[in-house]
Amino acid sequence: MLAQTNIDSLLKIITLNKKDSGQVRALNALSLEYARTDVNKAKEYLYAAFSLASSLILYESLSASYSQMVNIQMITGKPDSALYYLDLLKQLSSKHPASIIQANYYFTAGLFYKVQGNYKGSLPYAKEALRMYTVMNDKTQMAGQNLNIGNSYLNMSDIKSALPYHLEALRLFEEINNKRGQSFCLQGIGTDFIELGQYKSALPYIQRAINIKKELNDKRGITTSLMALGQIYDGLGDYDKALSYEKEALLAQQELKLTSEEAKTNFNIGKIYVNKKDAENAAEYFNKSKTLALQVKDSSLAASADAELTVLQVNIHKLKATEEKFFSSLKIAEERGDNNAKTNMYQFLSNFYAANKQYDKALEYNEKYHSAEDSTHNNELQGYVKKLEQQYNLEKKEKEIALLKKDQQISQESLQRQKIFQYSAYIILFLLMLTGFFIINGYRSVHRAKRKVELEQMRNNIARNLHDDIGSTLTSINILSKVALQQIGYDIAAIASIQKIKDRSSAIMESMNDIVWAINPANDALDKIILRMKEFGSETLEQSGMHFTFMQEGELNNVKLSLMQRNDLYLIFKEALNNAIKHSKASEVNITLKREPGNLILKITDDGKGFDSQQQLPGNGLKNMHNRMRNMNASFQMLSAPGSGTTVYLNVPLP
Repeated sequence: MLAQTNIDSLLKIITLNKKDSGQVRALNALSLEYARTDVNKAKEYLYAAFSLASSLILYESLSASYSQMVNIQMITGKPDSALYYLDLLKQLSSKHPASIIQANYYFTAGLFYKVQGNYKGSLPYAKEALRMYTVMNDKTQMAGQNLNIGNSYLNMSDIKSALPYHLEALRLFEEINNKRGQSFCLQGIGTDFIELGQYKSALPYIQRAINIKKELNDKRGITTSLMALGQIYDGLGDYDKALSYEKEALLAQQELKLTSEEAKTNFNIGKIYVNKKDAENAAEYFNKSKTLALQVKDSSLAASADAELTVLQVNIHKLKATEEKFFSSLKIAEERGDNNAKTNMYQFLSNFYAANKQYDKALEYNEKYHSAEDSTHNNELQGYVKKLEQQYNLEKKEKEIALLKKDQQISQESLQRQKIFQYSAYIILFLLMLTGFFIINGYRSVHRAKRKVELEQMRNNIARNLHDDIGSTLTSINILSKVALQQIGYDIAAIASIQKIKDRSSAIMESMNDIVWAINPANDALDKIILRMKEFGSETLEQSGMHFTFMQEGELNNVKLSLMQRNDLYLIFKEALNNAIKHSKASEVNITLKREPGNLILKITDDGKGFDSQQQLPGNGLKNMHNRMRNMNASFQMLSAPGSGTTVYLNVPLP
């Protein structure tokens, strides 16, 4: 999976143990990955990041570590520990005003208060962080802060404010191709529609979000999508399906120790049981939600759960509800900006006063309830949200069309540039030959005196190779270029001719590569030659559909060949394999390199169609192989018969 690939690459950096800024960044990144799947591992990497960043005085990286630890402590139900690290981050940021460190503090403080349910308190921090990241043009952080602000407005039931932030976050995450961020935004937009009561519109967004999270193995993110699916099917009246999604999310959150999210899921399950008229189960889950909410210091959620329990107790035991409890919950909801909880309190108070025959107050809070409901679900707002969604999709399509037009323009310009290619080919070839000359000349100037004779021979050999390989190819290029000049335009023939120029240029580069490799004294050892033989065999034979084996026999590690010998040995081997590919129609080629006392033997056998070895074969390949054999003072033999394959023997004497 994508996430696992990222973890593997980060672990490789950690293993190097360079104790530098790169290792600190890798530790923070690993913590961020594991925060979605294994919070204990995430903490281990953060502790290591704290230590290394402090010793290296890397304050920006240290601020990122503190920020992540605050978030982990909050979601695992340890708000006091979270506050401790938030204070450390605040102290660090005070020493670095108007910096990324201070921006990290505002971002983290916003998240801290949001997780506690204090949405109104989180907004100023989140908006200041967005302002600072915008000045820095940090698009990743800008996207993240737009998402956080949108989520805070969403939790306050202010969908009109939430959706523009969610759409802007999605646009930025798509621009930087951040899949995880896109999944968060799709989740947020889907939840906007859930809050509006448009459950069918919400469903495709949540499904797209959960698909991306599964692709990234984002276990924590998957739980939030499951919670949203539960809310959707609760709204659609399919309570059993809603319970199955919420309970699946709850099990995963318990496994991941996500206490804060576990509290919310218990509350959701309680609400579903209320809708199912199952007061006993509803009370059980509201009690669990209240306990966990108090643990993470989410007073808004705790108050909402407590209010729900009060209503259940009244209904079950016919007890009188206490007015103070509802007003206490209402006050907390208003202080923290939890408009959803506030709306519920209005409804509870209206019912309370009606039960106590205080109809004037019942009417007052009933009107407040419906006013709050209308502010979320009125037709004007729903139309506004739909318009925003359509506008975003339209802009996205327009950008895609613009990119297509740009691609077409680039294609046309590319065809025109091909006219220039034929001229640049001459220049490239000249530079290649000039580069080859400088390499050879430099090699000669620094080598020891005892290799001068060999270098003179090598120069002659290079000249022959340049003449045979590059000279004939240059002639082909010249002819093809003239044809291209006559045919240039937009027809296929001209394009094909120019493509051949490219192919011939590639052949020249391959030949030059062989020459430069042969000159390098670092390749004197036989094991380097064997490695190059295997690479060439793998690249050529397997691509041609032939299976090949390469066997080594005898002690080959200490064999050293002269400059001429290793060059000729490799080129004979290469020519033999090229002949097999071109002419043999073989399915298998077996190669053996063997050391015997005083000799090095190369044997190449194929199971192809063979030929009459007594006949004179056309071409210069076999002639060149014989010439190279004589240069090496080696014996060479080629055995073949029609239908019996071909075997090439080369016996090189060793000193």
